[in-house]
Amino acid sequence: MRFENDYLNTNRMKKLLRAIFHVDHLIVTSITMMIIWLLVFVTVNVEFLDPVVHALESFSMTDIYYRIENTGKPVPNQQITLVDMTELTSRDRDKIAGVVKQISQMNPTALGIDIIFEGLQANADADDELAEAFFEAPENTVLAFKLTEPDAATGTFGNAVHSFFAQETGLTEGTVNVTNNPHRSMTTYPVFFIEHTDTVLSLPVQLSRMLGAAPLPGAREQTINYKGTAFPVVDYKDLPRSRHLIENHIVLLGSTREESDKHLTPLGQRPGMEIMAYTLLSILEGVHVYHAPFWQCLLWALLTGILTNIVDLFLTRRLERSHSTVLLFLTESEFYEKFMAFMLMALLTLCTFLFFVYHNYYVNSIPALSTIVILPEGRLLYIALLTVLKKKLKWKAVDHSLYAEEVNEKLQ
Repeated sequence: MRFENDYLNTNRMKKLLRAIFHVDHLIVTSITMMIIWLLVFVTVNVEFLDPVVHALESFSMTDIYYRIENTGKPVPNQQITLVDMTELTSRDRDKIAGVVKQISQMNPTALGIDIIFEGLQANADADDELAEAFFEAPENTVLAFKLTEPDAATGTFGNAVHSFFAQETGLTEGTVNVTNNPHRSMTTYPVFFIEHTDTVLSLPVQLSRMLGAAPLPGAREQTINYKGTAFPVVDYKDLPRSRHLIENHIVLLGSTREESDKHLTPLGQRPGMEIMAYTLLSILEGVHVYHAPFWQCLLWALLTGILTNIVDLFLTRRLERSHSTVLLFLTESEFYEKFMAFMLMALLTLCTFLFFVYHNYYVNSIPALSTIVILPEGRLLYIALLTVLKKKLKWKAVDHSLYAEEVNEKLQ
């Protein structure tokens, strides 16, 4: 009796292992991924489906993470202060000179200027006053400049716009160009660009280098950590009363209320100077997010599809053998498949989310999520293929498939 029980248990284990490691799971998943590839090809190449493409582009696990992290009360930042002079224009150079001098006298750790003073103006005295203010500025001052005449083919720029006094003062400069996609939130900031054959660094990167930090070697973009922090914003008129926010602080001088300089971020529309502050803080704190290469995303999708098919097969077969009327009803209904897909997608999203939170490793989950959704169609297509092979070619190998029962039902 004991021998018979052992034999039965061994037999069940063999059947179980055969069902788990059956090649059918790989074939069904491969067919599903081929369907997805076809759908992607059609979506990308058909003009009226552009909104679908943009919706997929805008999905990012980083956006979800930063929105969750910013649900609580932000912590006041103790390192970086933003000085707002939105009311002033480039014509108010004498007033801006006074602002720069006030900040310089308060001994900031570093000073970033997010405004470009292009060309001389009619008021020569104001120009001279502004240039003099920057001659007296701290050594750790970075001036903004902008690259122009982009060459899309090479990814380089042919010219640049600098402040008129930049060369005379000898201060460091950093570009304020951004690579902004209107359909995606801004989660990275450029580290460098190429002007002709020269490598030019962005303004936040130049400031970080002065403070002894830098992005990862060779990185073209810095991941921005939009953690729950609130940067103090000081109006230029309130500088005399805000010395405690300037002294021994990194100061960014520019505009925080100009609509034309706002960009989409995971936190909504934010001014360019605030995004610079987040970027600089990310570099100083050594925040680096590693993005999984495309082949890893495909492998993740393949494994997800195989696991989904195994789980679905076992649960379906088990429920079909149940004597419960309710369970049998659920198995035959579309609700069961949709519920299973939803639960698996939630589990997958949680796994990728935890990878990002605890290991700073970002895996694009769209291929894997798409595989879960389309898998039933891939399974139906595979069963149809097996039916044709048995009916037309009398292929006996079909009888060894996990779906032999479904094939035989179709042929009856």
